[in-house]
Amino acid sequence: MLSAIRGVGILWVLSLYVLFSFLVGCAPKAYVSTIGGFEGVSSVCLKKVGETKNKLMDSFVERTLAEALKRKGVEISEKCENTLEYSYGVVPKQMYVPRIVYGGAEVYTIVGYRLEGGRAVPEIFTFLPPPPAYYYTDVETVYRHYLTLGLKKGETLLWMGEISKESDSPDIRSEIRVLAEKLLDFFGKDTGRMIEIEVR
Repeated sequence: MLSAIRGVGILWVLSLYVLFSFLVGCAPKAYVSTIGGFEGVSSVCLKKVGETKNKLMDSFVERTLAEALKRKGVEISEKCENTLEYSYGVVPKQMYVPRIVYGGAEVYTIVGYRLEGGRAVPEIFTFLPPPPAYYYTDVETVYRHYLTLGLKKGETLLWMGEISKESDSPDIRSEIRVLAEKLLDFFGKDTGRMIEIEVR
């Protein structure tokens, strides 16, 4: 009986280990791509590119960008020698997600016999089999949040960067601070390709 109980305990420990490994491996990711480069830019003017649908949201994004730039040592200026153009948005995407539902597992008790002194002695064994699993597919909507920045000196484009991240929220305010900080880590640098970074 003890060996059966120990076996069940080991199964639970292994299940928890697999779940922990899965959660660690599923840290949120963002995708960054930048091209071009520059040095010595200490101030910029901010300018929204594209159609303005929500002036309040534009102001929020601009304030967030200004705060992130200031933390990187770049001031916002009224004199537009360097202009940092920005655009942002949210794109919904439907995904098919496999789901697993576990049913209830019953504890089984059986009577076995062992030989002792030439006669059969009854012994009770208890074991817990793995619960039955049922599989189905669910449709889930995720949202791709993106931020694009382009630095111009006059009419010359010096640097361009884009970052995107998937979220379960359609509200850009939930992600814009992280997007701005992570993209500005590569401000003035060329990644050479799209790279994947962890967002914590």
